[in-house]
Amino acid sequence: MVEVKIPSEIRAYKSKLILGLSTRQFISIAAAISIEIPIGVIGRHYLSEDMLYYIIILTAAPILAFGFFTFKDMKFEDFIKAFVSMYILPQRRVYEDTEENIFCSISEEIICSDILQQRIDNGEYDNEGSE
Repeated sequence: MVEVKIPSEIRAYKSKLILGLSTRQFISIAAAISIEIPIGVIGRHYLSEDMLYYIIILTAAPILAFGFFTFKDMKFEDFIKAFVSMYILPQRRVYEDTEENIFCSISEEIICSDILQQRIDNGEYDNEGSE
């Protein structure tokens, strides 16, 4: 089969939409701005500035992570799924008792060899090993 090697810089290319940002990054910035501006405008009447800034940062971080965060070629939502399934949900571990299988097979071989030796001793087998 013919195999064509593709250089890594070609595989790493991502199309840019506006200002060097990909479509995903641009949408996440637009969503963060559209959510955080109303929070800032409405919140300044009810909260102190430092508390309002913390709320804005904590609500903007996941939205911006959606557009910019990658870890080992996983996007943010894939990373969160893997993290939750690994650390939060209970793990299903499959247990296979290999030692029992090994001991059973060894004991079966010993029993077969004992039976064969008894048949040879009783004369049921001739020298060629046929009955």
